[in-house]
Amino acid sequence: MSPLVTFDINAIILGMVVVVLVIFGLVGLGFIIFTLFRWRGRENRSIDSVLLQIAVPRGNEIKIDAMEQLFAGLFAIKKGGWKQRFSVQPTISFEIVARPEDIKFYVWTPKSLKDLVEKQIHGAYQDAEILEIDEYNIFTKDGKVAYKSLQLKKQNYYPVKVFKDLPTDPLAAITSTLGKMGEGEAAAIQVLISPAGSDWQKQGNKFIADTKKQESDPEKAKFSVPAKTLEAVESKIAKPGFEVSIRIIAVAPQKGMADAHLRNIVGAFEQFSSELSGFKKRKIRRKGTFMEDFLYRYQPMFHLFGNRQSILNSEELATIYHFPNKLVTTPHIYWLYAKTTPAPAEVPTQGLYLGMS
Repeated sequence: MSPLVTFDINAIILGMVVVVLVIFGLVGLGFIIFTLFRWRGRENRSIDSVLLQIAVPRGNEIKIDAMEQLFAGLFAIKKGGWKQRFSVQPTISFEIVARPEDIKFYVWTPKSLKDLVEKQIHGAYQDAEILEIDEYNIFTKDGKVAYKSLQLKKQNYYPVKVFKDLPTDPLAAITSTLGKMGEGEAAAIQVLISPAGSDWQKQGNKFIADTKKQESDPEKAKFSVPAKTLEAVESKIAKPGFEVSIRIIAVAPQKGMADAHLRNIVGAFEQFSSELSGFKKRKIRRKGTFMEDFLYRYQPMFHLFGNRQSILNSEELATIYHFPNKLVTTPHIYWLYAKTTPAPAEVPTQGLYLGMS
């Protein structure tokens, strides 16, 4: 083969490689541009929000499944049609914040959804007190910060343990770790939710159908997937799902103590691990990005380096986050002991004097 022919072949191969790289580059650039377009205005949406402090009576006997109904009701915020393709779904954050001898529950929501959120909370917890408050701050000038984000270990259609599978209220284990804050220490758990599409449920249905089809063929049947696994997947995908981001932050004067608190809180999430799935630590490349997402309550814009979006259904969410009842005996929880009520409408606000005549 002459040198000229060899050169032509090499040039053609090089040209094809360049074309392929350009195509991949354009596709990647297009994906980034489209993603940025969908997330446009997220800072303004984050600022246009309210923080609600939730307190319930200490003696209440409301069960966890009431919270499941609350989450199921919030699925109504889901955007449909073309809106779900060209803009992101609304986000609501359910949070627990701990300081020395103080554990409080919060819900952060866009102002446009405040009335709906309050209605859902009162529908599940009739005696709850809901107060709109200023933003809290767990950080101190010289405090050391430890942080983690959690995601599901396996495909989204595999369930974690739910409250029906657990011997005790899982909130007790979580609040127990939060109740150990000392002077100058604090911690926060943030559970962000956004309504999910139906793709994860379709994947679950496909997994079930493919498994049943394979096991119905005597030549291919291995029966490697237990029937209870298929039942568990079917049960999960039957309920509304939410894209979920779980973030945990601990602050302390010494880094070692902040790390210890973080390990304890993350360890409390091990109780949700089942044979099918559980939670693992999400890779965090930049502290600054994590802190920005935490403070602004952003859902992750991209899922890179092995990270992916986790989806939990309403039952799983209720298991992880719910308001306490009398069975949760952790000290320092902020309970509602007396609920203030507005004065009767007929009571005058001016010209009324009380005292001795």
